[in-house]
Amino acid sequence: MSLLQLCEAVKDMEVVEVGQYLEEGMPAHPSHSRFYKMRWHGFCLGDSCNDFQLILNEHNGTHVDSFGHYIDKPGFEMIDAVPLEKLWGPCVTVDATFLKDGETLEKEHLLAWEKAHGEIQPGDGVLIDFGWMQYWDVRPNDQRFCHDYPGVGASAAAYLVEKGVRMVGVDTLSVDKDRAVQDPAHNTLLSHKIPVVENLRNLGLLHEKRGYFVALPLLIRDGSASPVRPVVLVDRT
Repeated sequence: MSLLQLCEAVKDMEVVEVGQYLEEGMPAHPSHSRFYKMRWHGFCLGDSCNDFQLILNEHNGTHVDSFGHYIDKPGFEMIDAVPLEKLWGPCVTVDATFLKDGETLEKEHLLAWEKAHGEIQPGDGVLIDFGWMQYWDVRPNDQRFCHDYPGVGASAAAYLVEKGVRMVGVDTLSVDKDRAVQDPAHNTLLSHKIPVVENLRNLGLLHEKRGYFVALPLLIRDGSASPVRPVVLVDRT
C-alpha cells in the first residue's frame, strides 16, 4: 500500500479511544506507586503559561508491560527495545463479561468465541473485555476496581501463544486474575515476547468488529513498562 492509499483508507476509519485517563486518585496496583500531577506554572498564579509536573509509576493507568518486566534473561527486552510492530496491527475483541469475580478465561472460552466469530489469526492483537471498566473510579472509590478482578488463565495464555498473536490487552489491573498463583498469563505471554496492555476501556464498543490497534510506548531507557494512549481504528460502517 502506498502512503497515499494509507491516508485515503484512514480517512474512512473511526478512532475509538481505549485508554484510561491519567488522573490523581485513579486505581493502581497495591505494589505500585501512585500518579501525581502538580501545577508548576499557571495563569491563575500570574504566570504567562500553564504547565504541570507529573510523578508516576511506569505501570500507572493504561500501560504496556515489557518482556523484561517478568523475564530476567538476556534477550528479553525492556520497554525501549520492544519492537513497535508488536503494538500496532489488526485486532479482535473477545467478550468475557460473563466471567464472575476472580474467575479466569480459559482455552475452552476462546474456542467457543472462535466458533461464533471466526478464528483468531496469527499476528492478531487480542483485546479481552472482562467488563471491569465499569468499576474504574478515583479515590476513595477506587478499591472495587483493584480487587477480585478476573484474568487470563494458564490454558488461554498458552492457546494465544499457539495462535501466534501479536499482543494481548485487558480492561483489568492485571492480565492475571487478582491474587493469581505464579501469574501464569504474565509469565507465559511475556516469555514468548507477546506484550501485555492493561487497564483498557471502551472494549464493549468493539465486540463485533475487527479493528487496527495502535499503542506507542514512551521511550523510557530500560523501563519495565510505559503508559500509552491506545486507539483502535474501525470501519465507520
